Amino acid sequence: MPFTSFRFFFFLAFVIFAYYVVPKKFQWFVLLVSSYAFYLYSGVENVFFIVATTLFTYFSGLLMQSMRNKNQKKIEALGEDLTVDKKRELKKEVAKKIHTVQVITVLINLGTLASLKYLNLLLGSVNDMFMLFRWDASVPFVNLIVPLGLSYYTFNSIGYLIDIGRGKYAAEKHLGKFALFVSFFPSVVQGPLNRFADVGIQLQQPHKLEYDNLKNGALLILWGLFKKLVIADRVSAIASTVFSSSFAAGEYNGSQILFGVIAYSFQIYGDFSGGTDITRGAAQMMGIELPLNFERPFFSTSLGDFWKRWHMSLGAWMREYVFYPVMLCRPVSNLSKKMRKKHGSYAGKMVPSVAAPMVVFFLIGIWHGVTSQYVVNGLYNATLISASVAMVPVYNKLIEKLHINTEAFSYRVFQILRTTVLLFISRIIVKAPSLHDAGLMIKALFTSVDFDFLLGFNGEIYKMGVSQKEMSLIIFSVLILLVVGVLQENGMKIRETLAKQNIVFRWALVLAFVAFILIFGVYGPDYNSSSFIYGNF
Repeated sequence: MPFTSFRFFFFLAFVIFAYYVVPKKFQWFVLLVSSYAFYLYSGVENVFFIVATTLFTYFSGLLMQSMRNKNQKKIEALGEDLTVDKKRELKKEVAKKIHTVQVITVLINLGTLASLKYLNLLLGSVNDMFMLFRWDASVPFVNLIVPLGLSYYTFNSIGYLIDIGRGKYAAEKHLGKFALFVSFFPSVVQGPLNRFADVGIQLQQPHKLEYDNLKNGALLILWGLFKKLVIADRVSAIASTVFSSSFAAGEYNGSQILFGVIAYSFQIYGDFSGGTDITRGAAQMMGIELPLNFERPFFSTSLGDFWKRWHMSLGAWMREYVFYPVMLCRPVSNLSKKMRKKHGSYAGKMVPSVAAPMVVFFLIGIWHGVTSQYVVNGLYNATLISASVAMVPVYNKLIEKLHINTEAFSYRVFQILRTTVLLFISRIIVKAPSLHDAGLMIKALFTSVDFDFLLGFNGEIYKMGVSQKEMSLIIFSVLILLVVGVLQENGMKIRETLAKQNIVFRWALVLAFVAFILIFGVYGPDYNSSSFIYGNF
């Protein structure tokens, strides 16, 4: 059920009505039934996988909790006879058992995810290798279903299992309430990723009908629709025009590629953050606060800063369950000690600072897809971020020697522009038809410039998928997006500020915005509103 369709909003209105009409103790049940109804709409066959993941994760969590509880009872039963060494031994023994269960369950969840998403990609790579060596052989593809939101509910489940294994909180005993956490319909399509200790608990709590929740949630949905329908789906024509053809034929110059990668950057941001705004707005209307997923990434001053602002829930998940464990794992620690002894403390510190980003961004790369372009893009980001950490002392000396004022507005502009260029290269790597084409495009980006094209003097810019009127609309819409971003960067809370205005002005502005979306949003008989880019991941 597409988030930008009237069907979804009729469905959401019905759910909200039922949610607030039933007794508060049954609100969670309304959400559970609604979530499975939403999921069934995507296909009955998809439900098997989310049910299997839910049951497996639920019983695995109970098993780990049972082990911990039994061990605690054993410790309490020993009473005064329990020595410090015996207590340490019992805790170590149960921790080992819990860790074994945890590793097995996480690997099974990851194995299911990898099999459904990547098996045919890997088989395709094997067949490509056979063709490369001209072997008369091929591996048949497997007809697999990739369920809606597979990555998101799998990652949520894995996070839950790891938290239970670490003893951060007790396992949920109520199967229905746990099933709601896994399947909550606003966030099951494209996130954000949720933590059980936060969102899972909120879903179980009763919520009273509050006007502010309805109003703020509806405004957030409108903002998401604006980013998705007016910006993302309109600039997608430009990105498709530039990146659909092979640059190997020499079709586009650097200025046209720059135009295309700018369009693609706004497309993917408007699509993903717009979808997340709709998700968070729908949940907020029911009193549930989902984690923030974007924080104005176009104003990032470094790649590290960008990844703190982009897909923030995935970044938080990776930091908690991958980054810090890699930094503290024994192989990395041992290598760090060796480097410290041979090359000094600075070299020792750099080992975990390099190893952790490499692993994280490699995983982020293959999360998007097991292709050479995604893997290379992951390593590209990891290398730059690791290098920036390693080069901090050099940067600081250079800044001091050149007497650069790092607090100046001009320096911040320089940082944003530098980061933007690095991000454009990243976008080209994943969006180009192939890695070879990506290399040619990146080279052209810095070697061929056509200002007449960029300024629209020769009219060629209007042959790149949009007309002159559409271009004017895109520029106007992007300016709205950027102005709002600047205001937010300077501390303004747009919805709170709007709420303080005169009621006539406030409603006039909201209704005008609704009309703007309805009139200028991308629709039509060939329009597929369900095609959120990150819904595929």
